[in-house]
Amino acid sequence: MKKLSEEEKTKLYEEVHPIALEYRESFIHKDEVIKDTFKTIEQLGFLLIRFPAIGENTSLSGFTIYKAPYNCIYINSRQNLGRQYLSCWHECYHIHTGEGNGISYTENLMEDPIEYKANAFASVILMPDNLVKRYIALHNISLQYLRHEDIIRMQNYFNVGYSAMLSRIIQLYPAYKKNLQNRYAIARNTENQRKLLEEKTKEVCALSTNQVSTQTNYLVIGGKGYHKVRFGKDNKKVQKALQLMKQGQDLRIIHEKEYLKLLEGRKECL
Repeated sequence: MKKLSEEEKTKLYEEVHPIALEYRESFIHKDEVIKDTFKTIEQLGFLLIRFPAIGENTSLSGFTIYKAPYNCIYINSRQNLGRQYLSCWHECYHIHTGEGNGISYTENLMEDPIEYKANAFASVILMPDNLVKRYIALHNISLQYLRHEDIIRMQNYFNVGYSAMLSRIIQLYPAYKKNLQNRYAIARNTENQRKLLEEKTKEVCALSTNQVSTQTNYLVIGGKGYHKVRFGKDNKKVQKALQLMKQGQDLRIIHEKEYLKLLEGRKECL
């Protein structure tokens, strides 16, 4: 399927934007951030089911099904939490408008017009224009020199992923698109690297997870800013790992390159 052109995406966004705002204002004040998407979705009367997808295709984000008397929304809990929140509202769009076949894959978001509209709907619901612009103004954020720290704080405030937050900023401030796309490229590279790590981990029959627990053997840290994260005191996962290591757990905190080298050439299970 051919990717949508910029003109097509703009037209689709303009079509869905008022629909999203009208729907959003039917259940929450326009100046409020949605703090708990899962709870809100259920309060709107949907039956929400979250479960990790089984099989090779990890791009399945969710689907909808009607099982009287409920409109059911399934969300793939293998994906990161920010993506799950977007997927909830993405599936909500399919139910609200009646558009789509009920099954959504992240790989189709930039190719299928209906899937693009559903994702745009979700973005507007979670990151409405007025709240994004107000946040940037209140915190004196420079879009010309946008820092990673600013994006991270914004994604935490709006409860979305890094790429989704950056995409929305670019959408609302097209004059800064060229400058901001460099940040977006970095974010996409980070996501691709994470997928590679997950695939390599799966090949040796191990499980990758976003949590550090008593079952964790390796805490893998990305290349960019490794030393700051590894030896700083702000990262909760690192602090949890260090605590477990002090208690005698066999756990290593390593660089992603070291981890890939460790798995290199292994075809059998660890």
